[in-house]
Parts: sequence; structure tokens; C-alpha cells
Amino acid sequence: MRILYSYDTPMPDTGADTEQVVNNVAALARRGVGMELLIPGPATGPGDVAALKAYYHVTGDFPLHHLKWHAHGLRALEKWSHALRAPTDPRAQGQDLIYTRNLPGAWRFLAAGRRVVYEHFRPWGDQVPPLQPFLRAVLRHPRLVAGIFHSDHALQAYLRLGVPRDRLLVAHNGWDPARMEPRLPREAARRQLGLDPVSFTVVYSGRMNLRKGLDILLAAARAAPEIRFILIGSEGDGPVEQEARALPNVRVVPWLRFNELAPWLYAADVLVIPPSLAPLERAGNTVLPIKLFLYLAAGRVLLAPKAPDTAELLQDGANAVLVPAGDVAATVAALRRLAASPAEAARLAAAALDAATHLTWDARAARIHEFLLERLARPTPLPSPDPWTAGAWLSDMGRWILKRR
Repeated sequence: MRILYSYDTPMPDTGADTEQVVNNVAALARRGVGMELLIPGPATGPGDVAALKAYYHVTGDFPLHHLKWHAHGLRALEKWSHALRAPTDPRAQGQDLIYTRNLPGAWRFLAAGRRVVYEHFRPWGDQVPPLQPFLRAVLRHPRLVAGIFHSDHALQAYLRLGVPRDRLLVAHNGWDPARMEPRLPREAARRQLGLDPVSFTVVYSGRMNLRKGLDILLAAARAAPEIRFILIGSEGDGPVEQEARALPNVRVVPWLRFNELAPWLYAADVLVIPPSLAPLERAGNTVLPIKLFLYLAAGRVLLAPKAPDTAELLQDGANAVLVPAGDVAATVAALRRLAASPAEAARLAAAALDAATHLTWDARAARIHEFLLERLARPTPLPSPDPWTAGAWLSDMGRWILKRR
């Protein structure tokens, strides 16, 4: 099977989307799928795949192709430019499938007569109702082989659009065991990093902006001065960094290369996904964030919000601690309870590590590969009756417009 993965972002890049794309391509390549990656670059031609793999710390054989960028630094324009030009690129010819996270790209490849796999994490039809007819045209197209979604929360939105269930797969993201080596006890990790050996420590890794819910963590730090908070991922001096400077129990760490992060995770007592629904409801861009899988693999207690996406993998009191979104008092109470209960913390940490066992990138690639082989072997009829109606769409549009006013 030959698959060209077409994506619209130049790489390497610190964005989690590029990390996800490269790990997906590499894992499918390790499985024996003939993968190729086509991305924007300074000139059309071969890219430096060795440098790309070194940056993302992945293995697997696949060529890297560049398509000369036309709007470098302007993401929206480059997305459309790449989508419009990639289907006619000679390196897109002769492929069994085109794989993309770019919705305009999926549309253009389908129009060019190609068989397409579309992957994404957003429930686009719910978040942006004006897109619903366009989404239906893409996802119900006879040459759309499969839709791969990062959560059932996202997949359900496409079922409501009348996309055949057998065409859709939930494939949660993953983690690479090599990135977590060598595994370190908490004490050894703290010695290596020069951290206080005894302070109860909460670690966050990710984008350093308030849209990610870091306002909740900063409020928790103010309310619990005895707990140390480490926020990893700074790329400048924004509002989070400025507010953190006034809090003696908060340390901000710059963005780390992939091979540098693991010791910081091992040094934690608790790894945290900021307990806020805002990223999911307002930005729509943290559905089962990719850091969740490294958190589980670290074998530390995971604290997260009670939310429809996290509920797919995390169970409160079983393998995580879940708190009401936006509730600073509940967040602080949960952290203090864990600090006072080492046995409970150890039990939850062990359960988190166990949950990570079957969530590797290689396990994900195996599921996707088998699903694609099955999908190529048999077509799927469109659902009857069609669950989507123009009237319901107009109602969704009305609510969406009122919400934005």
C-alpha cells in the first residue's frame, strides 16, 4: 500500500499538530506501509528527512517531499495554497491513498479523482455549523475511504452529518516508548534537574497561553503556596510568564526538545491538564491533547477536568483525578488530598501507566492500517434515512450566530 500524507505546515515546528503528523507517518512506515510526506518548503524537491526524523525523534523509512511555499508565515493562506496545488504535484501520482488533515486538501484531492483518508480532532460540524454542507460533501464522497478521528467526542459530530459509521474510526493518539527512556524514579529525576527533592510538585507541559486554561493553574498556585508548580513550554514573555513571576511557588521552563521532556515528567508528583472546559468549548483545539499520552506513560498521577473528551480514557479515582472544570477550590483540594495520601497517589500512578500500555503510536498505526485494508475491500452505503436535515442545520446556524454576538 502506497500512501502520500499531504500536510500544509512547514516542518520542523513546535506545534503539536506536526508532532502528531510525523509520528503517525513514521509509525505507519514502521508497519511496512509505503508512506511519503508532502509539506510546504523553501523549494520544490526532496526534503531533509534525516533532519526531520532527528528533530521529532522518530524511526521509520519514508521520503520527505517539499512543495514550494507561496505564503510562508501566513497559515490560512498556505493551507489553501498547498491544498490547491498538491493534487497536481507529480509526487501525488501513483499513490493508493492520499492521507490529510487539511479539509480543503481532502476536497481538492477528491475532485482530482483520488481516494482520500481524512483525519482530524475537531468536531467541525458542531463548532462551525456553516461548514456542515461542505463537510458532508467531503465525508460522504464515494472516494472518501475513511475518516480517522482522535476521539469519539469528535466522531459523533460526523455521524450527525450523515457520514456512514463504518467509514469512521476513533484512533486516539499515542506515545513512543523510546521517548520515555531511561525511565527514572522521581528522586533520580529531581537530582538530575536540580529540583527540590521533597516539595510536592505539579508539572504542566504544553503551550504557554491562557487559552489552554493556565489561568486555573495560576489561581491554584496562589491558593496553595505550599505546592510547587512547574510550567514547561514557554516561548516568550506573555501574560502567563508575567503573572508567574509574581508567584514564588511557580517556575516557568522554556519549550523543551522532545528528548529533554521525560525527566521533567518523571520529577512530578502530579501531571496536570488544566481543569478548564474553555479550550474545548471556545478554541476546540485540545480534544484529548497529545500530552495526555506522555503523562500516562510517565506513571504519575494525572489531574484533568471532567470533560467529554477526557472521559474516554480517564476514570476519576481509577487512573486519574478529575475535577469540575473551572473549579479552583476543587483543584486545590484534590492536590492537597494527593499530597497527604502517598498510597493513593501511588495506586493512581500505577493505573495511569497501565492505561498507557496499549496507546503507543505503533498500536495506533496497526489499527489504522487494518481499518484501511478493510475499507478498501468493501464500500459503505450512505445511511438511510439521512439524519441531517436543512432545517436542523439552519437551527444550528442560528444558535451559532447568536452565541458569537
